[in-house]
Amino acid sequence: MLTFIDLNATNVIGIRLDGTIDTQEFDAVTKRMNQIVEDYGDIRIYIELVSFKGISLKGLIEDLKFGIKNWNRFAKQAVVTEKKWVKKWAGFGNKIGPDMNVKVFSFDEQEEAKKWIQE
Repeated sequence: MLTFIDLNATNVIGIRLDGTIDTQEFDAVTKRMNQIVEDYGDIRIYIELVSFKGISLKGLIEDLKFGIKNWNRFAKQAVVTEKKWVKKWAGFGNKIGPDMNVKVFSFDEQEEAKKWIQE
């Protein structure tokens, strides 16, 4: 299940992920992200990752298409989670994308993550 988190920031999308992402949820996220990119040129993403149990094949394909098309539009990504594999992924993302700035926070650091993503 994917739910939006309102962070009261213009070019930040807030998402809480707990479980599986269905096509409808992914379409809603893509629509919001496209609007932010169109309005502000770049996008910042704040994600609270509780658990991830998968995404539909169509959603995965759309995610890849959006990511490739907007690779240079992702200014920052704050990921709040207790999952250790996410820290490894974030380090990889920072290395392959010179403009990509991904930082992982624990749930105890949520407020710090919210401040960081808006700086």
